[in-house]
Amino acid sequence: MVSVYGSSSEQAYGVLSDISVGGAQFVAGVLFEAESRVLLRIGFNPDEPFCTPAEIVWTRDESDAKHKANFIHGVRFRIEDPEQRERLSAILMSPDFTPPVVPGAPRRAPGLSGVVRDLADELVELGDRIQNES
Repeated sequence: MVSVYGSSSEQAYGVLSDISVGGAQFVAGVLFEAESRVLLRIGFNPDEPFCTPAEIVWTRDESDAKHKANFIHGVRFRIEDPEQRERLSAILMSPDFTPPVVPGAPRRAPGLSGVVRDLADELVELGDRIQNES
């Protein structure tokens, strides 16, 4: 879960996915314009939310008859404090961290690149199929 605060009175709650130390993707019912600055409050730990400034890099309107306001945003974190960056890295690398999955979104293996990431993604998809068949 993420709370998003825009530069004016814009505010939204959304679902965070595809997160890394550099940025993330989130789905919300409010459209934030590309290149706008926002403040994210990420609920990794409800007792200690992680707050960071971010820039909206891209947006995509996924609204349809079932989901009237459904906007996907890609953000780049603007973390300037080294301690804050280390905290985020520690959260993401923690064995207790489970990457959030948006229902219906393709799942990707976190933290890997190139061929290894492609193989890991295929294993995730295979695992999903096996689990769905059981």
